[in-house]
Amino acid sequence: MAQINPPRTLSESRPPVVRDDGTMVAPETNAADFFEDHRSAILAAIIGLVVLALAVVAWRAWQANRSEEGQRLLGAILTEYEAGNWQAALDGTDTAPGLLEIADDYGSTATGEQATFFAADAYYQLGDTDRALEMFEEYDGDGLLAASALAGQAAIIEPTDAARAAGLYEQAAAEYESPASTPGYLLDAARAHLAAGDTEAAQGALRSVIDDWAQTPEAQRAQVEMGLAEARATATGQPTGGVRAAPAAPDSSAGAQPTAPVQLTLPGQ
Repeated sequence: MAQINPPRTLSESRPPVVRDDGTMVAPETNAADFFEDHRSAILAAIIGLVVLALAVVAWRAWQANRSEEGQRLLGAILTEYEAGNWQAALDGTDTAPGLLEIADDYGSTATGEQATFFAADAYYQLGDTDRALEMFEEYDGDGLLAASALAGQAAIIEPTDAARAAGLYEQAAAEYESPASTPGYLLDAARAHLAAGDTEAAQGALRSVIDDWAQTPEAQRAQVEMGLAEARATATGQPTGGVRAAPAAPDSSAGAQPTAPVQLTLPGQ
């Protein structure tokens, strides 16, 4: 009967390694020699990885603490904002830094962006529309505040550039779709389109309110304004080819003021 040889161990199955001087050594010996020859570099690499991991953990902890502190400061000064003390909200008080300082200190973080938005609205409420427009344009967040920042820009430029304002209102409506804000922004867009003489675009915005937001209070108002827009289109005609429509008649809603940016209260205040 043929004898079955026992399997060789891993070290026995690996061939010896030939050194540069022609001598042969076991693989384990070669590995040990390699470690000895490169001990400093290997240890430095390991230490570097450990230090990097610790630095990442520390940075994340610092960011979390900084965010928490920023939100606390923002919540404190927003009490002035909510009370209508716009200048105090911007400049700060004896006990809390102002929105401008928070926006500068916290930069592009969520806290910094929120401070930028509320500072823009405070300037708007004070009538400093140039500074308000600048800060609304600087805001780089998302969601409801982003929609409100777009609407803020639109409200400021509407008296001088109704067509551009209409586009910004429509962007605001699409940025954050909600029955609490979207229909209102679409009505604003319709008003601005009419002011610019574009009755077709105005009807499109009103139709969106009627069809997509039928359960909101704005839908009934949109029905009324749709009739007015259709009457104006009939009276002035629509541009075709090289023919321009006649100047638009004053809007029946001309006395209405543009919607101001939404004032919000942050959670935890």
